[in-house]
Amino acid sequence: MSERRRGPQPLSRILPDVLRQAGLDERLEERAPLLRWPEIAGEEIGRHTRAVDLQESELILEADHGVWRQEVTMLAPAIIEKFNAIFGAGTVTAIRWRERSVWQRRPGRNR
Repeated sequence: MSERRRGPQPLSRILPDVLRQAGLDERLEERAPLLRWPEIAGEEIGRHTRAVDLQESELILEADHGVWRQEVTMLAPAIIEKFNAIFGAGTVTAIRWRERSVWQRRPGRNR
């Protein structure tokens, strides 16, 4: 019988086992590039854009204004390179924009 720890455990220690037991560890790994978007894109771009999906190596993004879409489109080669340096070659091969998202239509967002 294995020894059980008593008392609260840090979430970082138990989360990997919980995710694996629930069958979610692979799904989380697939989504990891999306979670790193603000870090990879940069703080300012990250405030105005978000990564919403990764489909067959195509990164799907949303922006709160067309200016940010243009900015990221110009920076796309460097952004793709950063993703591939972190997650492996071919992780992201293209960037595509989601058409007018709900995020853009929320009150208080620039149009």
